[in-house]
Amino acid sequence: MKTMLYQSPYFFDKHGNAKPYFLFWLSCIFLARAWIVFVIAGVSGEQSQKLLSLFYPDSETLYIGFAIGFPAVVFMLLAGNVHCYPVLFEQIWRRGRGILILAFCADLIVQMDHLIIVDWRFHWSRASMLLIALWMVIYCFKSRRIQFLFGTPISREFK
Repeated sequence: MKTMLYQSPYFFDKHGNAKPYFLFWLSCIFLARAWIVFVIAGVSGEQSQKLLSLFYPDSETLYIGFAIGFPAVVFMLLAGNVHCYPVLFEQIWRRGRGILILAFCADLIVQMDHLIIVDWRFHWSRASMLLIALWMVIYCFKSRRIQFLFGTPISREFK
């Protein structure tokens, strides 16, 4: 990793740690979509069961979505505040890129399983979700910003 590319203060927060950026947040939100639907359904009150059955007709799919989205939820909670947590969380943060790649691969496997169940019939929503997941896997593999975000040393001093 070449840190010479990221010398601008824009890439760091006020504590001197790498700042998460827009595509990191988008990728985590994409992975945590089951959690987001669950929270929105919980807030909606009486229509919660209808809303959950609209997006996740099978409750097993919702639970699998929870498991796949859990790392993304953890990284969204840790992002920007890793310096406040114990060293154990810093070690989890360091492995974040690999964990995100594994979560996206698991999401791809689940999506392929759904495509097999529906006999590979084309639908725009399935195709767009599969395409976004493929892009995110490639992005996590290739992005220097992701490497920089999870590879930069954590400064624990408060300024």
